[in-house]
Amino acid sequence: MKILQWNVVFVSLLLSACLNSDNNSVTASRTGVSENDPPVIVDPPPGNGGGNGGGGNPNLLDTSQFRAASAKRNIDPTPAQIQGVVTSNTPIIGKLQQFNLGGYGGFAFNGPEDVVNFDIGGPPANGIGDGTFVRVFVLESQVEPVNRLVFVTMDAIGAGNVIQNKLKAAVAQAANVPPNNVLFAQTHSHSSADLQGLWGGVPASWLNCEQADPAQACDPALKGGLYQLAAQAAAEAVARLEPAYVDFAQTVLEGEARLNNFRRCDPDDSRMPDPTLTLLQARTARGEVLGSLLNYSAHPTVLGSSNRLVHTDWVGGTLRLLERNFDSTVLFYNGAIADSSPRAPAAEDPYEKANAMGVAVAQAAMNVLSQRKKVEGGLLVAHANAFLPVTNPLFVGAGGLRSFNGYYNFTPLGEELAANIPGYENFPQVALYAETPVSRIQLGQGEGKALELVTIPGEGSKGMADTIRARSQTPMMLLGLTHNSLGYILTEDEFGNGLFECQSFYEETVSLGPLTTPALNLQAYDPLFAQ
Repeated sequence: MKILQWNVVFVSLLLSACLNSDNNSVTASRTGVSENDPPVIVDPPPGNGGGNGGGGNPNLLDTSQFRAASAKRNIDPTPAQIQGVVTSNTPIIGKLQQFNLGGYGGFAFNGPEDVVNFDIGGPPANGIGDGTFVRVFVLESQVEPVNRLVFVTMDAIGAGNVIQNKLKAAVAQAANVPPNNVLFAQTHSHSSADLQGLWGGVPASWLNCEQADPAQACDPALKGGLYQLAAQAAAEAVARLEPAYVDFAQTVLEGEARLNNFRRCDPDDSRMPDPTLTLLQARTARGEVLGSLLNYSAHPTVLGSSNRLVHTDWVGGTLRLLERNFDSTVLFYNGAIADSSPRAPAAEDPYEKANAMGVAVAQAAMNVLSQRKKVEGGLLVAHANAFLPVTNPLFVGAGGLRSFNGYYNFTPLGEELAANIPGYENFPQVALYAETPVSRIQLGQGEGKALELVTIPGEGSKGMADTIRARSQTPMMLLGLTHNSLGYILTEDEFGNGLFECQSFYEETVSLGPLTTPALNLQAYDPLFAQ
C-alpha cells in the first residue's frame, strides 16, 4: 500500500497544472470598452410583441412559447473557512482543512480517513478576489412537450461526481425536475474552489452547512453551504418564472477578433482552438432580459499560479459587464477547452489583464446581438447514461484509496453490470468505471429557428467538438464540464499521438484513459443523435 501511495505522489509530482501555454497577448485597444464604462446597450430591432427578443410592443398579444427566470447567490468562503479547521477524527494525525484553489501546482494526495496526507500543491487561498457565485437559469416550454430545464454554473475548477450528484439532487428538489434536467457546470477558473479534491479540497461546511462535520459546525451567521445556496437560487428562479421569448446568436471569432489560442505547441501552427461564441437569451414581450447563457472556449488561466485570492479569472469580468448591461443573471459555460488558452489583452497587472480579457469577451457577446434569431418551437430533452472505463493508473490508485478528498467515486465493475453495458464486450476488462449522464437539448424547430445544446462531461478538445457538431446541421452550443468533470476528453486520434507532446502528455495523464471517447460515442452521442 505504501508503494502505491508513493507512486501516486510521484506521478502527481510529474504533472503540471493547466498552464497558460501560448497565452499570447493582443492589444487592449481591440475592445475600446472597460468594465467601468457606462453600459453598452445594443438597440435591438423592433419586435412583434417581443418576438424578436427586444424592443417589443407591450400592447400586442403575448404569444411566447417559454417561461424563464434566473437568480444567483454569492458563494465566497468566510474568513474562518479560509483559515481552516481540523477535520480529522484520527487522534494521531489531524488535517487542517482550508479553502484550496484548484488548477496549478502539484496535486494534494489525501489518504483514507486522513491517516496519510501528502500536500504537494500550492498554498491555499488567503483572501477574496472579485466575488464568486452560483448562478441559475430556469427555462420551461409552454408548448408540447412541456419540459423544464435548470442550468446551474458556479465558479470552481471542476467538481467530482459525488459533489455533482449532491448539488443536482438539491437543485432538482427545489425546482421540481429530474436530476438529469439540472445541467450543472463549473466555470473552470484556476483561481477558485477545488471541488475535484486534487489540490486539497474545501471545508465541509462550505459545501453543506446543514450537514457539516461537527468539527466544522456552521456559524449561525453563515448564509448556508453551496448545496443550500444553489437550491435557494433555483427556488427563487422557479417562483419568478414568467412568459418569455428565446433568441440566440452565434459567431466565429477569427483573425484579430480571436480571443483564444491553441494551448499546446504545434510546429506548423495549423491547429486552432474552437472559435465559436454563442449567446442565448430569454426575454419578456417588453424586451427585458430574464436570463442568458454565454458559451465560449478559453481556459480561465490569465491569473497565474502565484495568485492566492478566490477569483473568477477573466470569466468574472465578462459576467459583471454583461449582467450590468442586461440587468439580469448571465451564466457562462465553457465549450471545448482542452486545447484552448486565453488570448488576453496586454496589461501590466495580472488582475487588470484578466478583467481586460473578460471585457473583450463581453464586448464580443454584445456585438453578436444584432445577429440573433428567435427560437420557434418547443423544448426536446434527451439524456443517455455512459459508463466510462477508468484505466488511468493515477485515477485507479487514488480511487481505490478513497483519495481526491472523497469528491470522486469510481465504481467497481462487476460481471453482471458489464454484461448490460452496450459495447463493453469490445473494451478490455477494467476494474473501475465512472457513470455520467450526457444530454442533448433541441431548442426550437426549423432552419434558422433552432439551437441544439449538447453536454460534454469534462474538458473536450476541438477535435471532439468537431465530431459532435458533425452529427447535426443545426447550430450547436457545446456545454463543457457539464454533468461531470472527468478530466480531459480527447478523440482517439488525438490520444497519445504527440498532439500535446510539448507538455509531456499532460492531458492524457489527467484523463480517465483512452477509452473515454469511444465509450461516450457508443453509449451516449450515437444513440442521442439517432433519435
